[in-house]
Amino acid sequence: ISVDETLGLVYLPVELPTSDFYGGHRPGNGLFGESLVALDLKTGVRRWHYQLVHHGIWDMDIPCAPILTDITINGQTVKAVAQPTKQAFLYVFNRETGKPIWPIEERPVPKGDVPGEWYSPTQPFPTKPVAYDRQGVTIDDLIDFTPELRAAAVELVSHYKLGPAFTPPVVSKAEGPLAMLALGPPNGGTNWPGGSYDPETHIVYVFSQTEIAPFGLRPPSGT
Repeated sequence: ISVDETLGLVYLPVELPTSDFYGGHRPGNGLFGESLVALDLKTGVRRWHYQLVHHGIWDMDIPCAPILTDITINGQTVKAVAQPTKQAFLYVFNRETGKPIWPIEERPVPKGDVPGEWYSPTQPFPTKPVAYDRQGVTIDDLIDFTPELRAAAVELVSHYKLGPAFTPPVVSKAEGPLAMLALGPPNGGTNWPGGSYDPETHIVYVFSQTEIAPFGLRPPSGT
């Protein structure tokens, strides 16, 4: 957590509800799940919150403390809070009001076909700053050191589902897809190390790990 003693606010990056990769038993966006929540430091009363992921099914929990800093916007000093994430987005807000510093757009995202699952039709996308690591997996991400290696890579991933950020997990099938390949969560992007901001150079330093992980679900035993 991070604390602004002057404003008397504490900022809590909140985990998603159980389980990480399936949410059919918890339909809806999931209030406070994968949200940045600001509370009164002395009373615990909620002052504001902003959800960064609706109905999380990717383990995009918010594991690191948000960055508190003063930034200049249009010549005005703004008390800001910036939250690094596993999806390699930096979400930046006025830390007193919770209003986004730059617009955050609700954009359509792919819908999956896992039986019983509930899918959010949109997810929040910051317009600034741009993502600081790669997102999603496409054929263009595969190695192309030689034509033979490229062909082998294409054949290998043909057994998996590829797509942009927020592509949902799939039910794993022997005939394919074995899984959905995600770039970022659960272990990529910014995890526990977090980040910091240099007010003199206006540079944000964040830990980010570029890692592809398979997201495949299996039905419970006996079903």
